Amino acid sequence: MLDPEKYEESKLVSLLAEDSEYAFQLIYDRHRNRIYKTATRFLKSPILAQEVVQDVFMKLWLSRKTLKPTQPIEAWLHTVSKNNIINRLKKVSNEWKVMNELPYITANKSNTTENSVQDAEYAAILQTAIITLPEQQKKAYLLSRNENLTYIQIGEKLELSPLTVKTHISRALLHIKQALAEKGIILSIAVVAIIY
Repeated sequence: MLDPEKYEESKLVSLLAEDSEYAFQLIYDRHRNRIYKTATRFLKSPILAQEVVQDVFMKLWLSRKTLKPTQPIEAWLHTVSKNNIINRLKKVSNEWKVMNELPYITANKSNTTENSVQDAEYAAILQTAIITLPEQQKKAYLLSRNENLTYIQIGEKLELSPLTVKTHISRALLHIKQALAEKGIILSIAVVAIIY
């Protein structure tokens, strides 16, 4: 006897391959909470967990033509979620390693005036880098960082797809990092927090 839920799922995957936004929405509604809860448990951040959900479903949409209707969509989503979470944990771990190696970051800052001046210089360079971004990248970046909007929400405001928003933000971050590197700046905790 055919399992109705599996049949429905394989039908949804077939419809998704035909660009059905309705099928995508049903899959999204059915699986997003589980992915979000798992990501929150490991990443300890609702914002990062929401980004995982966005990345996973963006990948689902981009992969829709290659999915097999016989393959359980839940297993596919689980694998993509797990890999996304692991990559984020590795990135955070590497950033902490770099920051721990910086000579001027100590438990007790000895010269707060010097650090304030240094942070002000970093902020000015960062501001200049943001100002020089192409207009759409700047808007997407500022909505993401200042208003904590998701790719979907930014897309609605700017009338862009979430994938285009993600591309704009990725390019903006790359531009900002390059601008800082050109000034010979090793990122401080404050600057990393502002950028990310």
